[in-house]
Amino acid sequence: MAQVLDIAPLRSLVAVADCGGFHRAAAALHVSQSAVSQHLRKVESVVGEPVVQRSGRGVSFTEMGQRVLRHARTILAAHDAALDDLGATEHKVLTVGATEHGADVMLPALTSVLRQRLPDRRPRFRLDRNVSLADAIDRGLVDLAIMLDGSGLDRANASGVVQLQWVSGRAFSVQRADPLPLVIYAEPCTLREPAFALLEKHGVEYEVVAECGDLAGLYAAVRSGLGLALLPKIGRLPDGVCPAEGLPAPNSASILVRGRFGIDPDVLVTVDTAVRDVLAGEK
Repeated sequence: MAQVLDIAPLRSLVAVADCGGFHRAAAALHVSQSAVSQHLRKVESVVGEPVVQRSGRGVSFTEMGQRVLRHARTILAAHDAALDDLGATEHKVLTVGATEHGADVMLPALTSVLRQRLPDRRPRFRLDRNVSLADAIDRGLVDLAIMLDGSGLDRANASGVVQLQWVSGRAFSVQRADPLPLVIYAEPCTLREPAFALLEKHGVEYEVVAECGDLAGLYAAVRSGLGLALLPKIGRLPDGVCPAEGLPAPNSASILVRGRFGIDPDVLVTVDTAVRDVLAGEK
């Protein structure tokens, strides 16, 4: 019986090459790392030689592996093109990480734009904090992440900027607050240091009265009158929360779009452009 190169093992082979290793390839394919290893062993059993070898902490392709990889890309391209032509293609999932800030505005608009510009992709969102999104990008658990740089310094790589604002509960009085009570995210948080630095620059004494793990908890603390917070000015504030007056005017923050290792550059550019368009519509 003739040997056969199956599609699934070839897809794992290409993912290892594009993602730079077994772990990231498994995350990108939404399968276990052992499944990827098994797929490559199956390819090796067909060609009769190793296709990858250990190289430091990663892997590199052998000469045979490079040959198989070239054929694998050709086979997969023809396979996927045939499915497209026959109308049998399932939409690929595009996993997009995003912070919670302005999600009520950003996500519906972004979903609409992505469906228009990437009709072969089905967007799936993961809302999390910056540090978790950065880890997810490094591990290949999300394809892209829309992140916040509270310092606003990385303008060269930014997809856009958003103004920061102080917010408080409606009954809160800045004039009667001494020291100023702050509600902030627990560390690490990209908005902590900008808030501290701004108040210290203007000689405003402050104390941290609450540290929160998510935006819902932060809004609850602010709404209760416990203190005020520094947040991006995007979307509408929830009931019971309003802009706080009488404080030093904050700077703006940068919005960055990062892609995982091996992400299709065209997809990255499309998402980056979509984010820019959505942010422009907020001005």
